[in-house]
Formats: sequence, structure tokens, C-alpha cells
Amino acid sequence: YEAAVGKKAPLALVPESKAIVYPTSAVSVFEKVEKEQTHLVCGFPGLTMFDDRRYALQIIQSILAGQGGRLFLELRDKNSLAYSVSPLRMEGLDGGYFGAYIGCAPGKTETALRMMHEQFDRLCEEIVPADELERAKRYIIGRHDIDLQRASSISAAILFNDLYGMDYNETFTSAAKYQAVTAEEIRDLARQIFRQPTVVSVVGPRALEQAAG
Repeated sequence: YEAAVGKKAPLALVPESKAIVYPTSAVSVFEKVEKEQTHLVCGFPGLTMFDDRRYALQIIQSILAGQGGRLFLELRDKNSLAYSVSPLRMEGLDGGYFGAYIGCAPGKTETALRMMHEQFDRLCEEIVPADELERAKRYIIGRHDIDLQRASSISAAILFNDLYGMDYNETFTSAAKYQAVTAEEIRDLARQIFRQPTVVSVVGPRALEQAAG
């Protein structure tokens, strides 16, 4: 690949960086829609695509996600609060976000938001057990290895990493980076993410009585 591309040209496809102003206090946004289900998103400022801690953040997402994840088990399985619940994550050039979505009955919205925050707080206060951390890592690495079976996925990863000025070989070394993440790093990053002001967006028949965060 190095022989093929030769000397790097300026990354013309990457726009100039833009300053992002994050909220300094909790924000709550409501749109009234007369439906039988409320859609709620609770979000926090996240990481950029150049931040090495993004590997730890993906593991946090894996711990919360899926039918075996904490959000599903606590909010849907044990407490029947959700029609659908899942974490949300995006890393961008200048900033990113992390949070969670839940679809629930309007009368359960406040409880769902409170319990969502309880799961975020658990990650801030408790060390993730070794077996749970290992399962989360195996899931991410397994999905990544499946992607590597497709030539199109490998080509796209190499291309975009190079365009964004990152190591084009990263897609082949990411498994080791996931494995290197420790439970203490998970807790430290959770404290940085989840102790920021929240942005809560609600679409449904009624607003929250009081936004959490």
C-alpha cells in the first residue's frame, strides 16, 4: 500500500476543524406528539475519532447493549419499562456523543430516565467484573473479525483511515487495542462522560416532569 500511494497528498476531503460548544448545564427538549409511546434520548458529549479512548467507549457501549446488556436487562427484562432500549455512540472529526435511547409508555418516562442514569452511575462507581468485560471485548472483536472477511470492509477502512490522517493499518491492530483496555480505564472514562451535563430529548404526549442530570 505504501508503495502504491507514495507520498501523502494534503487531506483535501477533511474539512477545517470547528469549535464545538457543549452545554454547561442540563438541557431538556420536548416535542409533543399524540402517540401511545414516548421516545427519549439521553445524551452526553463524547469523543473524537482520533481519541484512543474510543476503544474503551466502544466497550462501554457493548456492556450496555444487546439482550444481555445492562440497559436491556435492567430496564426491559426486569422492570418492563421499554419497548426498545439501546446505547448510542458516534465519534466525529471535532466531537462526538454517547447516550441511550428508550421507547416506553408515557407514564414510565421519568422512571426509565432515572434507571438509565442508574446504569451510567454504576459504570462510574463500580469496576466492571472481569467476566462481563471479557464478554464485551469478545463480542466487539468477533464482529470486527467478521467484517474483515469482506474485502469491501477492509478497503473502506484503509481508505477512510488514510483520508482522515490516521494509521491505515489500524483495522488490523484494533483487536489488541480492545484487549488492552482495563476495567479501571472503563470506570475513569465513564466518570468523564457521564458526569457531564446531559441533553434529554423527549418526543411523546407529555414532557418530563423534571429532566435528570
